[in-house]
Amino acid sequence: MTDRSTFDTLAPEFRVEINGREVPERLRADLIGVNVVEDVDTTGMFSISLSCWDGVEMKVKWIDDDLFREGTAVVVHMGYRDNMAEVFAGEISGLEPEFHTSAPPVLTVRGYDRRHRLMKQTKTQSYLKMKDSDIARQIAADAGLSPKVDDTSVTFEYVLQHNQTSLEFLQQRAERIGFEVFVEAKTLWFRSRPIDGAEALVLRREIELLEFYPRSTTMNQVADVTVRGWDPKQKREFVAKSQAGDVRGRLGATTGPASVQRSFQGTRTLAVRSPVSSQAEADGLATGLLNEIALCHVTGDGVCIGRPDLRPGRLIKIEGIGQRFSGLYYVTATDHSYSRSRGYRTAFSVKRNATG
Repeated sequence: MTDRSTFDTLAPEFRVEINGREVPERLRADLIGVNVVEDVDTTGMFSISLSCWDGVEMKVKWIDDDLFREGTAVVVHMGYRDNMAEVFAGEISGLEPEFHTSAPPVLTVRGYDRRHRLMKQTKTQSYLKMKDSDIARQIAADAGLSPKVDDTSVTFEYVLQHNQTSLEFLQQRAERIGFEVFVEAKTLWFRSRPIDGAEALVLRREIELLEFYPRSTTMNQVADVTVRGWDPKQKREFVAKSQAGDVRGRLGATTGPASVQRSFQGTRTLAVRSPVSSQAEADGLATGLLNEIALCHVTGDGVCIGRPDLRPGRLIKIEGIGQRFSGLYYVTATDHSYSRSRGYRTAFSVKRNATG
């Protein structure tokens, strides 16, 4: 963790590299703002806003520059004079100029991380005698990405990707077992949500943390999850059950399922019928569903001083907001924004499977 006192927050900085080279100084002079939005559930996006009017030549500029050709690689760094870090790597997808009668024209350059390559087309494909981790590695290779994959245990006789994009299909497989899918630079991650790690970025109220709006509810929580499936070959039923004690990586003292069990006498349950092919698959699905539900027990949105190390899929520790809501949170989305008028700020969304 980098403490706020160890770097100069009064000197926010950014660096944009296009095709491996830093943008020219004349472009920086026209820059209005840089924005990077990332989410564990969807494609990350960047945008650069520029003044695109040449007051000397009295004509538009930048719009026709080859620098912004679609498909060109872009890397964005943000931070401070003595603490810069990469917050985005992807490709330019398009340009959005704006022309007004009362203001100079503005050009927005927009692009996405390489996860967009997994959204280009829907397809139907079968996977035989493969684990989910094997499927993730194959999809990564097909998209020209390097796989960084946590190994899974269940081997499936047959898995069908039916008229889905590769991203939709892979996210569906991930949700069944409590995994997440995202892309950093040219690497595709398929991994268990890292909610049981001890290391977390600390945000203290009125020091690093500027705004925070947490919400807790038991309305979407269940005391247990039961999964039932049928084996047509053996002519027998599979039954798997997960309960409050199966919540992994507790981010507080009392989990959502435990709170329901205690407060509502365990009356809230979720029963699922699914085409599972083995007891191991049923067990994994029951545990995965319970953990995904539990993680929605507490949600929140906040704003802090710009932190380039605050990224989706990581843990933060919030301090100074009372016992119930202080503690560890799993980051689901971030919005890094830099402008000459407001400096550098990071907005974020979080989830938590417990309170206290």
